[in-house]
Amino acid sequence: MASQAGRSNYFYCVRLTSPEIRTEIQDALDWMVDKEPKFANFCYTPEMIHVTLCEVCLQSDEDITKAAEALAKAESILRENLPSSPLTIKGVTTFQDLIMIADVEYEDDFRHFTEVLKAQLKESGVQVVERHEFHPHVTILKVNTMRARKAKVGKINSWLYVNLKDKLFGKQSVDSVHLCKMGYERREDGFYNTPAEIIFRNKH
Repeated sequence: MASQAGRSNYFYCVRLTSPEIRTEIQDALDWMVDKEPKFANFCYTPEMIHVTLCEVCLQSDEDITKAAEALAKAESILRENLPSSPLTIKGVTTFQDLIMIADVEYEDDFRHFTEVLKAQLKESGVQVVERHEFHPHVTILKVNTMRARKAKVGKINSWLYVNLKDKLFGKQSVDSVHLCKMGYERREDGFYNTPAEIIFRNKH
């Protein structure tokens, strides 16, 4: 396991580009916000949704450069180990009623792909932060932030997503890996700031 001395501030992920998934998740969030408007400012937009592969701690510009170069260097082996099975986005649950997620159903080839990525990053000297068991998911609503606390937004009531617990949002091929900066900064297209990315196939 990698050193846990540093705090995560960047992450590698697969961006969800499927129009079906984006539309279905947006429809679900619209329904919930209609019932509880206080959550409106804490929903993820369709442009933001992703599946995190791993988190990293980058403490300097040199670290960011190293992490970007490590991804570029790993492109060939990642392409060789690209999952042939899609990710299935299905069902909604929460972490401690503060973070709403859509669950990800996956095959062993996706877990292997993630392990290959982490191994390549560690080999390049990137500090991978591993504090949690492997649990791929899609964050769609978050109220554990400072902004939410200032707005006095409470926990997410389970009745808001009871009809979504088995909802099928769609399938997504693993067609990209992005190195993203955590926080509120966004690119022009609404996605996270990305010092580096690889696109393996044409987007949906």
